Amino acid sequence: MNKENEKVSSKVLISIFAACLIVFCGLLTETAVNIVFPTLIKEFKIDTATVQWLTTGNLLVVAMITPLTAFFHKRFKLKNIFTCGAIIFLIGTILAVISPNFTMLLLARLIQGVAMGLCVPVGFSIILTQIPPSKTGAFMGIGALVTAAAPAVGPTFGGIINVAFGWRAIFAFLIPIIIIVILLGFLTISQVTPLEKVPTDAKGIFLVMITFFCLVYGFSNLEAIKTNLIGEIAFFIVGIIGLILFIRHCLKVNNPLVSMEIFKNRAFSAHLLAFFIINVSILGLAFILPNYLQITNRLNSMNAGMLMLPGAFLNAFMALVGGLMYDKLGAKKPIIMGAILFVVSIAFLAIFGKNLSSAMIVVGYIIYGIGCGWSFGNTMTNGLKQLPRNLSADGNTAFNTLLQFSGAVGTSIVAAILGASQGSLSSSSYEIKTAIGADNGFIFLLILVVVCLIAQVIAFKYSENENDYLIDEKIAE
Repeated sequence: MNKENEKVSSKVLISIFAACLIVFCGLLTETAVNIVFPTLIKEFKIDTATVQWLTTGNLLVVAMITPLTAFFHKRFKLKNIFTCGAIIFLIGTILAVISPNFTMLLLARLIQGVAMGLCVPVGFSIILTQIPPSKTGAFMGIGALVTAAAPAVGPTFGGIINVAFGWRAIFAFLIPIIIIVILLGFLTISQVTPLEKVPTDAKGIFLVMITFFCLVYGFSNLEAIKTNLIGEIAFFIVGIIGLILFIRHCLKVNNPLVSMEIFKNRAFSAHLLAFFIINVSILGLAFILPNYLQITNRLNSMNAGMLMLPGAFLNAFMALVGGLMYDKLGAKKPIIMGAILFVVSIAFLAIFGKNLSSAMIVVGYIIYGIGCGWSFGNTMTNGLKQLPRNLSADGNTAFNTLLQFSGAVGTSIVAAILGASQGSLSSSSYEIKTAIGADNGFIFLLILVVVCLIAQVIAFKYSENENDYLIDEKIAE
């Protein structure tokens, strides 16, 4: 292959850096804010259920905006989408700093959610359209690294900043960074794909927003089933009906928000399912393990967080390594090896689930982190490679939508499983009940990651593009 054609210009590199950095800021803010909930409860004199809306509300907005990005990317320039999203994020961040009450702080988080819904797919879109195919894996690995690294350092960052300067400094610290990101993105992001004057699908927008509002809200408030069973069921029913109506609508119209053609590709659909499960397991473990360390093993929050860091950082680092493996070895080896490590790590945690030492948790999470790094970004990369170029925006939207949706699903289901054991009438201590609940959560996640491994194997069975891509590379050389 002509090496000149493989070179990535500094302008493209800076545009990817800007797109990744704004996503890093958004994810960092989300996990950093979670750690200061006790401080906010005390300052604003609110309860736990109310303060949770800073996360739930943000997640709802992101999940409602993300499905619309395929339409945005077809109709508007990437630079305009990114600049608009980044400016909105800046406005939300400034409002958070000056918030005199909880209502304004919640509004700020909702505004930031709109921004993240717009900005998250931009970086992946630049990589898929402006990076040579032989380097796509490495750059998608960088995107996955950002996604994994921000939640890893968020709690530590939030705790340190809160103690040293107060919770408002978490947002204030990001303001100059966001301003620099806006300038970099505006100066470097370019448009290489032609725009389409697709009509605005008002009905589709209404249906998709209702669908994801109801489903995300339903999962985010899963524990409310105990006190409001009818209300919870109603949200799920409306969400499912909305999804069915949205699919039927997309099949009928000429320019749907998301083309249903992407799901006819079995390799893409299998990778998409595996990607969803990976994210559910990431959020599920991120909830179970800190609770186990603090409640059952009686560690303080700082020590529990420190023990989680090795696995989290290996996850981030191996995302880059996994991308390089993708470019050198193809997709199958890193993705399947990663999926096998998922099964091994969670099986280990499930087998010893009621008697896990802190060291065993660290080891299990490190194995999981390596597998996640190899498989996470590459699953998205190879899934999108199964689609023709004209459907890449729709595929990108599907992956990013499930990325947001899985956040609500993973945390809520394992929280409900853990809470059911903790609230049982058993005579066992609270520590033992927590260990039992965690073990039940591990078993649930183990079933999921086995399904993930099967889905990945099926994806490669039906994959048409990976071997073609490797053959084309050799011919070009």
